[in-house]
Amino acid sequence: MSSKAQPAPKDAQSPVPPIMARIAHVMASLGIAALPRNYELLFEALNGNAGVSREIAALGKAPEQSALDSIALRHSLPSHNVLAAGQAAGEAVRLLSEISKTTEENQRQRAAAVLELEEIAARMNRDPVLGISDFSGDAVRLLSLVQDILGADRAASARIDDLQNHLDGLRSGLSVSRAALTHDPVTGLANHAALIGRLKDFFQKEAGESTSALLLFRVEQLKEFAETHPAGAAEKTLKRLAAIFRQSVKKHDFVARTGPDLFCLLLSDVSREIAVTIARRIAVRVAEKPFPFMDRELPAGFLTLTAGVSLSDSASSPPMLYEQAEQALAYAGESGIALRIYSAEVSERAGRLYRAGAAG
Repeated sequence: MSSKAQPAPKDAQSPVPPIMARIAHVMASLGIAALPRNYELLFEALNGNAGVSREIAALGKAPEQSALDSIALRHSLPSHNVLAAGQAAGEAVRLLSEISKTTEENQRQRAAAVLELEEIAARMNRDPVLGISDFSGDAVRLLSLVQDILGADRAASARIDDLQNHLDGLRSGLSVSRAALTHDPVTGLANHAALIGRLKDFFQKEAGESTSALLLFRVEQLKEFAETHPAGAAEKTLKRLAAIFRQSVKKHDFVARTGPDLFCLLLSDVSREIAVTIARRIAVRVAEKPFPFMDRELPAGFLTLTAGVSLSDSASSPPMLYEQAEQALAYAGESGIALRIYSAEVSERAGRLYRAGAAG
């Protein structure tokens, strides 16, 4: 047998990202189940959401999964809102079925009562001169049937009203969940899913009419800062950054937070030169501004921006436009240049990396 050391498995050669290692450690120390939605919850706690962090800490060790899910639902985390939306949809189906059954039962009871009324009316028509006792008995039965019909109608109406109110509440909850699925819970900005939706709308309705630009920014040092400081330490910084991005664009432009340290702008009807000018202006504002950190401030210049820009006239689909901005951003980071625009040079570099990865 050869004594030559065998190469480590590919997975073993890939270092675990620091944030994932921290999440795994917190899970183990608190006795939290390693479920995908719990990873998202802890990722949120460790990347700027102080409210989530405080509520998890308040649960102590070995928290109930339902308590963890409640925290995530209160803070509108995407995976939990998907879960809640699914549960609400199931409940809505149950309510609609119950409304249908209540209506059918009421109609069945009404039909039976009407049939008996018709029988009494037919008997009276056949023999108009009924005995007093027969007439009295039919009159009492007629009154009873009418009261039964009215009572059943009122009961069915009240039940259907209750079910409808419950259904309206679910509809409202589903609307809130739908909104939460498209927004970042820390900054309130649109998230990656909302950005892709906006890009789809653009390519369906506006592509070819004007040129739009997608600007993807990475906030340098932010991710490392969040990973090496107490949970929630970056929350105010993220909110201040979000305000800078909002204030730097026109009313109808689109602003999103697409990752822990990524912000994105979709600018409508702009030239290459204007997009570059806006990207540089935002970078200067961030570099010149101190940011709040607990009871202190991060000094001006601690955070900087690297940007990748793509233009809609060079892409034929939303994924292509976003991928081009990512490639430009990656090239900017690799070359140490604050801003790159997608170009043939950027495309060639991405192609080389792809071929090298495929060969490896």
